[in-house]
Amino acid sequence: MKLRTRLLPVLLATCASAPLFAQTSSVTLFGIVDMGFLHDSGNAAGTNNKLNSGIMSGSRFGLMGSEDLGGGNKAIFMLEGGVNVDNGSSAQGGTLFGRQAWVGLEGSLGRLTLGRQYTTVAMAQVEFDPFSTGMTGTSASLISAGGQGGSNRANNVAKYYLGHASGFNGELSYAPGEVAGSSSTNSQLGASVGYTRGPFGMKIAYAKANDAVAPGKDAKMTFIGAKYDFGVATAFVNYVINRGSIVPGTVNDKSEDLLLGARIPAGARGRVIVSFINKNDRTADNHDARLYAIGYVYDLSKRTSLYTSYTYIDNKASNTSPTGFYKVWNANDVGNALAGNQAFAIGINHRF
Repeated sequence: MKLRTRLLPVLLATCASAPLFAQTSSVTLFGIVDMGFLHDSGNAAGTNNKLNSGIMSGSRFGLMGSEDLGGGNKAIFMLEGGVNVDNGSSAQGGTLFGRQAWVGLEGSLGRLTLGRQYTTVAMAQVEFDPFSTGMTGTSASLISAGGQGGSNRANNVAKYYLGHASGFNGELSYAPGEVAGSSSTNSQLGASVGYTRGPFGMKIAYAKANDAVAPGKDAKMTFIGAKYDFGVATAFVNYVINRGSIVPGTVNDKSEDLLLGARIPAGARGRVIVSFINKNDRTADNHDARLYAIGYVYDLSKRTSLYTSYTYIDNKASNTSPTGFYKVWNANDVGNALAGNQAFAIGINHRF
């Protein structure tokens, strides 16, 4: 009897405190399986035909989840790894979660995330590229994503995002270089401010990657993007100022890029995508280039799409550049030395 009396307060206290920890949580498995045929031409080594993984969007698998912390706050995380479906290997240099790996908190005051993430400019670029940086029409062939080496991702990133009901949004990101004795060496900084309301959207983003070109030589870029849905088509425009930012393989010491593009509905399930980019090299080398791209996507269902695209880059003096001419890439092949200045692709994209 004495034992029961002593246990009762303990049981009551346990029951009373249980709701503090009985918050809801969820974990979602997601991914993309993308495969297609790719024909490259215009490379000095000759034409190249291959089955390629991730042409429209990189093949991947991942886990993302959240836990309700109460008061409108939650803990969030994402672990996302790239997969080369053509041979089953891991993408992003063989890393397990090379696409994204982060954890953070989200609430009424915004979202804070820590880990491997997309650069702030890359987030703006994918939003205002009519090809969403996929297929052969990706703007990444001529426009940098602002990271070290032109990468669209960075390690060790602390990122803060805030969106408002008025349509305004902003983002700050910082990645320390983690070099002993120097807080600036190899560090990266990003910032953006945007506005979205109804059919209109725009964003201004800035990136600085210290020591990106060489020790003591930084890469900077300013990205301005806008889009408007007219109903019959959605129009896109980008204006980018480069001061040392890198398109993988080529440093843009001083250039300006202009993108004009559109997505045009074609029936209930299809859409035509067009894009034109003019790269104006302002250095003495005058490595100008123009990109012309057209694509078509047909949705077989909400999760499965067929796609095709053709892209041609008209290189000017850059054809004789010691760093090589600009090449046509896709969502998975950025930086591929075997790519040429023309490419045709056709494939299938399934999302789960």
